[in-house]
Formats: sequence, C-alpha cells, structure tokens
Amino acid sequence: MALVGLLAFTATAAHAQPRTTSAGQADTASTRSVVPGVSGQIAVRPDGKVFATVSKETVRQWKTANGHRGGPVLAVDAGPINSIAYSADGQLLAVAGNREVTLWDPTTGQQARPPLTEHTGPVRSVAFSPAGLLMATAGDDGSVRVWDATTGDLLRTLSGHSGGVRFVVFSPDGERLASVGAGDDNTVRLWWAGTGLPIGSPLRVNPGPVYAVTFNPTGRLLAASGGGRTVRVWNAATGTPVGKPLTSSTAPVYALTYSRGGRTLATSSGGNNTVQLWNMATRKAATEPLTGHTGPVRAMRFDPSGKLLVTGSDDGSVRVWNATTGSQKGKALLGHTGAVWAVRVTPDGKRLISAGADNKARIWRVKAKPAA
Repeated sequence: MALVGLLAFTATAAHAQPRTTSAGQADTASTRSVVPGVSGQIAVRPDGKVFATVSKETVRQWKTANGHRGGPVLAVDAGPINSIAYSADGQLLAVAGNREVTLWDPTTGQQARPPLTEHTGPVRSVAFSPAGLLMATAGDDGSVRVWDATTGDLLRTLSGHSGGVRFVVFSPDGERLASVGAGDDNTVRLWWAGTGLPIGSPLRVNPGPVYAVTFNPTGRLLAASGGGRTVRVWNAATGTPVGKPLTSSTAPVYALTYSRGGRTLATSSGGNNTVQLWNMATRKAATEPLTGHTGPVRAMRFDPSGKLLVTGSDDGSVRVWNATTGSQKGKALLGHTGAVWAVRVTPDGKRLISAGADNKARIWRVKAKPAA
C-alpha cells in the first residue's frame, strides 16, 4: 500500500533534457536517467509507463523506461502547483493550484474540463478514487470537496476541519476518504466517500502536526503518525482504535507504508534516522531497525511483490532493503545533491523514481528481481 507523505515543499527546476548518468551504480539498481521536477511532486500513470513532474508552472511527462518525453507539456496558469494525480484509467491528469483544479487530457495536452473554482483558497491535495469515478480535493479553505470525475460536477462538500486541509486520500476500496488538518487542527478525519458523512470522531495521533497517513491494502485500517513517537491504527469503518499504538524508538515518525498484503507496516524514526518493520499480526518489530541512512527518512514504498522496501532520506540517498530480513540490498543509490522527499515504484517493479530538494527526479533501473 502506498505511503501518503504530508510535508509540502515547493521549488523551481530549470528546463533541461533528460540525461543518462552512471552515478550511484549498485548491484541492486542503477540510474537510468534524470529529469527536472519539483521536490515531491510525482504522479505515476497507473500503467507505470509514464510519470509526471512539476517544473515551475508546468507539468511534464516522462517515460519510465528511459526518461524521454512521455507526453505534451501542460502549461498551468493557476499559480503554484501543489498536487497532481492521474485518474485510474490514465485518461485524466488533475492539477491542483491556487484556488482551482484543472483537469487535462495528458495525451493531447488540452484541458478536458473547465477549471473547478469552488475552493476559496489554495488547493493543497487532489486524489482520484480507485475506480476513477470520483475525485477529491482539499485546501486552505478547510473543506474537502468530492467531484464527479467524468463531468467535473461538484457532488458534495465535507466540512469539519477547524483549519486548512493538507491532504486527502481514498481508501483502496474507494469507500472512504481520509483527510488531514493543518494549523491548530492536526486531526485526521474519516468520511464515507459516497455520502460525505463523517465516520466517528476526529482522530488524534500525537500533539502537533500529522506527517503521514496510509490505508492498508483492504482499506479497512488506517495508520497515521506525527511529531511524537506513536503510530496509531484505527478501524476505517468506525474510527475506533485497533490494538495498542506502535511506539517508535525516537520521534518524529515522518513516513509510513504498508506492504502489499498488509502484513507489514514500515515506519521511519526521524530522531535516529532508522526504519522499523512491524508485524501487524503480533504488533511487534519484525526485524532489527534498518540502519544506514544518516538523515531522517521522509519517503518509503514497498515494491509490488512486498519483498523490497525503498527509502529516501535527507542524506540524499535512496536505499533498497530486503523486507523480510531488514538487510540492505546492495549499495546506497547516490546522485541526488539534496534531500530525497519522494520515492515511487512502477507496477512492474522494474523502475524506481525518486525526487528531492535538488529539483530533479531520478529513474533507477532495478537490476534483479528479489529472491523468494
């Protein structure tokens, strides 16, 4: 299950053609190409063949196989771009910016719908439902809005947060939404996607901001972490706690991600730059802490098999781990000249994509399949 990172970063990347490089050669993966892209702004098309990055006030598309152009450049004139997402069928690309959301045909580069302008402040997050029928947006006006992804019609507005909303995500079954408040709110709220009704009471993780939320693969559980040492898990249909909280070795916990089968949850410990793998059946550590990064880990993803875990850190490195034993696979993948704030794995598991503070997205070719 994919991690949902909640730290918002903006930067500017110079226009450049992708280049091939030998930096970061390792026996697990190697750099395939480098393309410009704002830190953390990556959207992978569901078929895994193309991904999008943000560069200034444009969205650029790249082929994951070689880093060549993967579609037309989308010129967005709605101010800074805060979030991008492909629809489930890859036929729409949503771009959230200053007070509006634009929907694009990524093949032609033309707007597919008139801009959606109902938000009264910057739109911070956009997400499509797994079936592609709904789209959710969240912004500084404190609302979560649900749209018909086909027509662009506003279906419902979800209100309840006391401040801005930093992030919104659908559960994998498409039945629920989770939203994260900003400012003094710092709560996680669960909603029924079909009706907009709230599920349970607002959820609190730790004092201070919530850094990450993630649904398990069935969509029945929601995990969240923040500035404290505690990772909490709730029943996503009731909002009630499930089991005892998981306690990180040191605070804060910047990133979370479930494995494909949901048996393992990976959490980062920002205080000592480690990653912990948890057995969710026993609620105990599955391995010793994963050590090697020399800065906080802010991005994590399991590969589709669930046998590998990919991490990105403020130390500028990307690392690949055996998710069963916790041992590092090969050398660190080097090449970024700043912190790594986002990592993605293509559905076939053959490519890793990372983006960071150096305003570059790097494509890494996975050299070998993980051992059974």
